[in-house]
Amino acid sequence: MNDKLEIEEKLKQKITPKPKLILHICCAVCGAYLIDLLKNQFEIILYFYNPNIWPKEEYDKRLKEAEKLAEIYQINFQEGEYNYDLWLEKVRGWESEPEGGKRCLICFRERLEKTAEIAKKEKSLYFTTTLAISPFKMKKVLDEIATLIAKENNLIFLPLSEFGDKKELWKKTQELSKKYEFYHQKYCGCQFSFRPTKKEKDL
Repeated sequence: MNDKLEIEEKLKQKITPKPKLILHICCAVCGAYLIDLLKNQFEIILYFYNPNIWPKEEYDKRLKEAEKLAEIYQINFQEGEYNYDLWLEKVRGWESEPEGGKRCLICFRERLEKTAEIAKKEKSLYFTTTLAISPFKMKKVLDEIATLIAKENNLIFLPLSEFGDKKELWKKTQELSKKYEFYHQKYCGCQFSFRPTKKEKDL
């Protein structure tokens, strides 16, 4: 074995596996650029857990696009259980809350707690979410909830601020979304966030 091959062999032996990271994804549009940023640092497991999405046809659309995203980047994909009736029970009494109110906080916690469960199951120290990348979501509140959940489970939550300016992240992920022609939903997910257009009202 010549010197160059011997050096290369030694380097291969010293390479340590990338740490795992569970990336909770709400939709392909929000996830594209985060995966692009994190794929070289982590072994990403893309976790689609969104029992809030209504109706089931809408859920299936977003699921299909998230699976397409995982295929593009050749990363592990897991789907959480879809049980909208159970989710309704969890937010009962808060149906009339405005977007960003108590109902949303319950929903955020539900999805992030499940993400932490998957992290522990997969022996991953790290987790994060695409939820805060949208300009319509409350980054500070999400970070607070996720950081508390991480502490309760001896995990590390990576907030969006770790990856750069939120406006720039949103711009980049929109660009990738157009490139891959991802379906772009018009509402957050649950029936209480759905605001029909005039055309839909007339149907």
